Amino acid sequence: MAFSVSASRSELAEINITPLVDVMLVLLVIFMVTAPMLSRPIDAMLPQPVPVKPVDPPNDLVLKVGLAGAYTLDDRAVTLSELRLRLEDARVSDPRTVLQVEAAEGADYQQLVSALAQAEASGLGNIVMRN
Repeated sequence: MAFSVSASRSELAEINITPLVDVMLVLLVIFMVTAPMLSRPIDAMLPQPVPVKPVDPPNDLVLKVGLAGAYTLDDRAVTLSELRLRLEDARVSDPRTVLQVEAAEGADYQQLVSALAQAEASGLGNIVMRN
């Protein structure tokens, strides 16, 4: 089957836009119906902010372990036996007490471990190691 174009027929190919217009009108109606439903306010119970009362910062203690095994708690020299008592007193006065432990660069490791053991035995829960 061969197609031949006759010179006497001059038909122009045109796009039938009727189905396109039908689809566009259906979409327009759908959007016109659903748009008011989407813009309705939603009744919701939102949480209200609770006023925050200022919290006092926890008590910070600084324990330094020196080269010769010397201990200083807040720049006061203490012995290992006194250290536990002072840390217990600090914990009783403020349970949120934070102990910051610093060791000198050449300090004896055993002295540092002994100080940490005393801090743990005193019941302090917040111990921070600093450089």
